[in-house]
Amino acid sequence: MRTIAEVASQELMWVQPARLHRAFELHASDDVVAVLRFERSSLASSETAWQKWTFQQEGFWRRQITIRSPDSNDALVFKGARTGGGALELSQGRLLRFGATNFWHSRWDWSDNESQAPLVHFKRRAGLMKTEGQVDIETAAVTYPELPLLVVLGWYLLILFARNAAAAAVIR
Repeated sequence: MRTIAEVASQELMWVQPARLHRAFELHASDDVVAVLRFERSSLASSETAWQKWTFQQEGFWRRQITIRSPDSNDALVFKGARTGGGALELSQGRLLRFGATNFWHSRWDWSDNESQAPLVHFKRRAGLMKTEGQVDIETAAVTYPELPLLVVLGWYLLILFARNAAAAAVIR
């Protein structure tokens, strides 16, 4: 599997290979460079060339995502905002923000909290039975060690946000 940094300048597409399976692959041409699988509810596992993580949504009123790597006992935390999106807390207090960039919430970006520079862009397309999306990576983001995590976590969040919105619509 090639690294996400190696294919950052190519067209990257998250695809759902099977309609009824909650699994997604990030394609760069014919190469699969990342995989995201929902195990149950909000628990998902992911894999890139060199890294693996699990993501789990926790909390009801103050939702957050716990990110764990099998190589570490430490966990990262993505804290959700009430208006959508949120922030990923990294070591030494660094924050990366994730938020919608349009009214319809079909486009989302990761940005560096300090410089406000966009890093990774997502454009989600929801079909009747499948969800797919395009990923664009800014040149400056290739140097970020967190790049693979941002690409996979961003897609996880978009799938989770869409599912939560659909559930809320049913309740109303």
